Amino acid sequence: MSLKKIVEEGASFLQKNKIEEPRKNAEVLLSFVLNKPLYYIYTEDIFVPLESISHYNKLLKKRASGIPLQYLIKKVNFYGYDFSVQKGVFIPRPETELLVEKTVERYNRYFSPSRIKILDIGTGCGNIAITLAKEIKKSVVVATDISEKAIKTADYNAKIHGVENRIKLLKANLFPLEKGRFHIIVSNPPYIPHPEISLLDREVKMEPHRALCGGKDGLSIIRKILKEGDKFLYRGGFLLMEIGYNQVDSIKEIVCNLKLTGIEKDLAGIERVVIFQKLQD
Repeated sequence: MSLKKIVEEGASFLQKNKIEEPRKNAEVLLSFVLNKPLYYIYTEDIFVPLESISHYNKLLKKRASGIPLQYLIKKVNFYGYDFSVQKGVFIPRPETELLVEKTVERYNRYFSPSRIKILDIGTGCGNIAITLAKEIKKSVVVATDISEKAIKTADYNAKIHGVENRIKLLKANLFPLEKGRFHIIVSNPPYIPHPEISLLDREVKMEPHRALCGGKDGLSIIRKILKEGDKFLYRGGFLLMEIGYNQVDSIKEIVCNLKLTGIEKDLAGIERVVIFQKLQD
């Protein structure tokens, strides 16, 4: 059976099980099993061992059951970089690239070419912290997460990307226990309201609950970060945070010692990133 035929049958199976983008999923899974690039499927005609077919079919069944593709191939691409990810660790989303983009912009506009300290709250697999370390060469990053598994995954990714010497990973609930100040704080916090968790797609529900749920109104973690953030910022420093759909007005009402200086929309036109600045000590 040709590679193309194997993909077609896999895609048909996934489509019957209501998986979005069935062909893309089938292609990625076969590419993973064969350890070959995607184009290989359409340019080469090789014999596929039975054990590889068996492995592929097992992965198709897991994908059909709703297990996220990224957990099956243990990898996700973010900002052009590949990151290892595993079950129990939040999967980075494309819209979060906007948070990184705007952070790099703030560095170039306000701090370059100086060295800066960045704090990443809720680092997950380390995608934001590591990407910023790579994009802002003169940065050192402290990254926190409450999950031991997330910290270990981020540590592995930092080493793979060769930035482990500029990233300090701490198991902590939001802010580091040791007081220190930073030029920039970034965070993609949990912001889904608790009542909406049950309405999420089945594969999203397979991700860690505490990386998704932001309390009753989705703003419990955001409030804590805003209320405590100024203590960890130098004067003139910035706090950039990803937020959920239709949360801007509620965020504007949160009393804190930071000034809202920017609201950035994602490609879908949703207000996705809020930018605060510390104007005085």
